Amino acid sequence: MNLLKRTIVILTFLLTGVAAAQVRTPLDIPDVSGYKVLKCDFHMHTVFSDGEVWPSVRVREAWTEGLDAIAITDHDNYHPHRDDVKVDLWRPYKIALPVAEDTGILLVPGVEITRGNLHFNALFVKDPTVFGELELLPALRKAREQDAFVFWNHPGWRGTAEWWPPIAAAYGEGLFQAIEVVNGTTCYAESYPWVGEKKLGIVANSDIHAPAPLGQPDRERPITLVFARHASVDGIREALFARRSAAWLGEDVWGPEALVTGLWHASVKPIAPEITATAGRRAGLQLRNSSAIPFQMKVVKQPEWMRVRAREVAPQRITGVFVDISKDAPKGAHEVKLELEITNLHTAPHQNVTVTLPFTATVK
Repeated sequence: MNLLKRTIVILTFLLTGVAAAQVRTPLDIPDVSGYKVLKCDFHMHTVFSDGEVWPSVRVREAWTEGLDAIAITDHDNYHPHRDDVKVDLWRPYKIALPVAEDTGILLVPGVEITRGNLHFNALFVKDPTVFGELELLPALRKAREQDAFVFWNHPGWRGTAEWWPPIAAAYGEGLFQAIEVVNGTTCYAESYPWVGEKKLGIVANSDIHAPAPLGQPDRERPITLVFARHASVDGIREALFARRSAAWLGEDVWGPEALVTGLWHASVKPIAPEITATAGRRAGLQLRNSSAIPFQMKVVKQPEWMRVRAREVAPQRITGVFVDISKDAPKGAHEVKLELEITNLHTAPHQNVTVTLPFTATVK
C-alpha cells in the first residue's frame, strides 16, 4: 500500500470511529539491546465466543491504547452467542485483519483452549477449529502439531495457583511455553517462581470481554512487552519462543533480569553527566525518561558525604532529583557511581533490578 493510500485509509478510520477512539495514546519505549520493544495483548474475546464486541473493534481499541500487536483468542468450545453469530473461529481473524493492516496493528492468529478451570491460549495457529472436541492434552498436542506458541492462562483465577497434575503432565510433554502471570489487573504472584524454575516465558494480557473504556488513557491495561528482532508477526513469534518477553501492569514490570534492566538503561539518562555543588548545599540531578514506563528508585549505595533523595522518574518527562552535599564533603571532582534499586522492575519474587547511575560531582 503506497503512502497516500495508507494515509487516506487511516484518516477514514479516524473519521468513522467513535469520538473517543480518534486519539492514539503513544506508549513509547526505546530499543533495548537492539530489540524492538513491542506492546502486545495476546488474550481477548469477541462475540464469536463470550465477548461483547465485533473483532474489528478490538483492533481499534488496541490502536487507541498504543499497542503494537494483538491476538483475538476466542474460546474453542464456548459460544453463548451461537443463536446470533455463526460458530466459526477463523472469522474473528479474517474480520479483524483488514483493519489491522490499515492501522499498522500486528494481528496474531489465536484461540483459547478451554477445559474446566484450565485454559490455554495457542498463538500462530494454522487452524483454530480443530480443538473443541478434544480433551486437554490431545488438544494441546494438536496445537504443537501446528507449531503454536502456547501459554497457561490466569493460573489462579479460581483460587491460589497450584502445579496441578494436568499442568505437570502438559509441561512434561513440552506442550506449553509460557505462563500468564498477569491477567486483567491481577498478578498471580504465587505462579511467578515457575517462570524461573520451569524456564517459562512470561505474558500479561487483558482477557477483555466487554468494550474497552475508551477515553481513559490512564487506566491500567496489562501489556506483554515483546523484545523482537523486527516488528512483524514472525519477529514476535521468534521472540516468544526465545522467552524474550516481560509483563507490564501499571507501574510494575516482571521479566528476565537482562531485559528489564535493559529497559532502565535504554530509557533513563542524565540530562548532563555532571553536577556542581557547594559543600553544605544542595544540587540537582536531572534525569530524562524517554519511555512510557515510570521507574521507582531506592538508593542502595552512595558516597558518605552525599545524600540523594530518590523518587519516581516519571514517564516521558525530565525528573529533578535532589542531591544534598555534606559540609565536610571533599573538594574537587569525584566520579560517583550511585547504586539504585528499581523497585518496580521485578526479576523474581521479592527481587528487583539493581543499577548503577554514574555521574561526576564537583564540590566547591
